Amino acid sequence: MVLKTVTRCSILFLLVLASRAWAVESPRPGEVTLPLKDYLALEERGEALEKERAGQAALRQAPIAEVVSQRVRVVIDDQETAEATADFEVLVQGQPNGPVVLPVSGVPRKAEVRRVGAPATGTPAAALSAGPRPGEWLLVAPAPGRYAVRISGPVPLPAGGVGRLALAPAAAPVSLTEIELPADLAWSAPGVVVEDRIEGRRRTVRLTTRRGEAQVVEVRRKVEGGEADRLLVQSTVLTLVQLRPEGPRRHDVVIYEVSRGGLGSFTVDLPAGLAAESVGTDEGDVTPVVESRRLTVNRRQQLRGVGYLVLTSTPTPASGTGAELPVDPVMPGEAGVRARYVALSSSIAADVHPLPQASWSRVDLDDLPPSLRDALGGVDLAAAWRLTGPPSGLRMAVSPLPAAASLPAVASLRETTTLLTLDGTLLHRDRITLRPGAVGTALDLTLPAAATLWSAKVDDLPVRPLERGGGTISVPLGFDAGKDSVVEIVAVLAKAVPAGRSDLAFDLPRIAVPVQEHRWRLLLPDGARYRFHSGDLRPVAAGEGRGRRISTAATVSSAELEKIPTAREPWAVLQTTPGLLTDRINVGGNEAGQQTSYVAESAVNAPKPQAPAYDDYDAFGQEVKSLRQGLVGGVKPLPIAIPETGKLLLLTGVLPPERVGVELEVKGKR
Repeated sequence: MVLKTVTRCSILFLLVLASRAWAVESPRPGEVTLPLKDYLALEERGEALEKERAGQAALRQAPIAEVVSQRVRVVIDDQETAEATADFEVLVQGQPNGPVVLPVSGVPRKAEVRRVGAPATGTPAAALSAGPRPGEWLLVAPAPGRYAVRISGPVPLPAGGVGRLALAPAAAPVSLTEIELPADLAWSAPGVVVEDRIEGRRRTVRLTTRRGEAQVVEVRRKVEGGEADRLLVQSTVLTLVQLRPEGPRRHDVVIYEVSRGGLGSFTVDLPAGLAAESVGTDEGDVTPVVESRRLTVNRRQQLRGVGYLVLTSTPTPASGTGAELPVDPVMPGEAGVRARYVALSSSIAADVHPLPQASWSRVDLDDLPPSLRDALGGVDLAAAWRLTGPPSGLRMAVSPLPAAASLPAVASLRETTTLLTLDGTLLHRDRITLRPGAVGTALDLTLPAAATLWSAKVDDLPVRPLERGGGTISVPLGFDAGKDSVVEIVAVLAKAVPAGRSDLAFDLPRIAVPVQEHRWRLLLPDGARYRFHSGDLRPVAAGEGRGRRISTAATVSSAELEKIPTAREPWAVLQTTPGLLTDRINVGGNEAGQQTSYVAESAVNAPKPQAPAYDDYDAFGQEVKSLRQGLVGGVKPLPIAIPETGKLLLLTGVLPPERVGVELEVKGKR
């Protein structure tokens, strides 16, 4: 009995444990059960996503790409050669948007780059390449970070008493320059000296330089006793030729560089034909002493370092050579010459080259010594050559190029209103718009034969033109104000058209400038019918270019069937050039049967004209009102009988010829 009870309790206990285990293994709502391997893989993927987000956040930072640290080490050996090694640390932050410029000295032979803190791999951390200008290398970083760059190579160190070592400008906020040289060499350099120590037969000098400053180190042998007092000076000679519209000018520049001792005067021998008009030095303008061909300038203070002498003269062409200028250099008397140059500065268009060509070599303007630039005072140079042959018989060939043709004034718009009165008097009013930048000092016009000038205005201000004869007048324009200038001319031909003529032909005043667009309005007296025969401008029909059909009524006889219909209303719509309008004639008879009326309906297929098209009966009155307002204050007022009604003919043209005229056929009123 007891055994049965224990057995039952054990079974119940096992059932309870099984139920609890089943409850743990079954996921609750919203939960997922994964194997351990899948869970670990998911966790690794989440960490990778977090790192990617952090990298993207770094790219969104403010872009920075600059040199934060720079150290240059220069080693000078006993053979007076130098080897420079430049170490840069470059910070790149955010998305790189361009290369970083690294200034280098001398001729780089070896360059390497690595990413700071990154493991060494066979893949390069960034790319290095030579820049577009000498003395520049470019670092292209693929991603943000810190990069260490090392560039090394020889640096030129001229031999002689004094060697000048020119180093590239500093790119970092503060750059450290370390120079190692033999202990028996003396040195001098700008900048802050951090350290100068001698160990055995070597000397180590450390200098600091601010960003943008170039370091120039002078190295020379130490001398003692009487040798130390002996003058040591060298010079550089430059002949500058300036080509100007008023004539050439010549400037001879001598740069003196005193390495030892002091220089109390400048002495130069002048070439034949050179007469110095003014002389200046680094101490200012001076009065020289000239004996024979030797020029001497006494200084107020002895020169210790760098100074210059400048001679200014007017060159004359060499005899028998036409446009060749002599450029034999001046000869310094107390200083040896390192190099001789000739340079060109020109404000005119010319083909220039020095002769003989075998004695010269072209040099880049950036390669000229900095001291020459300082002495020239900012003169803009066009070219420079270095003398490689003997300093005699030197010339500069100058061939001025032909001047470019200057464009005349241009009229953007010419608006002409012509009035034909009942007594045959013709009146022309021209309004000529000159565009800015193309306005000269005067505008020339030629009036038609027998025409009388009525008035002249420029921008609504009366002016008095200058009569040049032959009907030509010159209208003064004044200064170009940077905006359109409008010239108005009114000319009158008294009784120029005899009454009863069947043909009319007249010309407009001719202007001496090109016209881009011309609009011509002819006001014709009522009482006759007019037909356009020919002309230099194209007639414009009422409503033309407005995308609609034109209906014009005309009453003609049957004998005029072959003729082009014309209007006898105050608005005269005339036939345009062939091919622009297509006519359709509808025939109808009147009650008496004695005459036939025809209605011409024209479908416009011509392009939109530049001139406006009038289709109202008040157009003539509006033009007459405007004309009366423009006839106030004439130079030679004449009695003009302006009709109240009449017909209006519109003509237009683009780029018309200089001579513009029209021919009309006239028929009397029936």
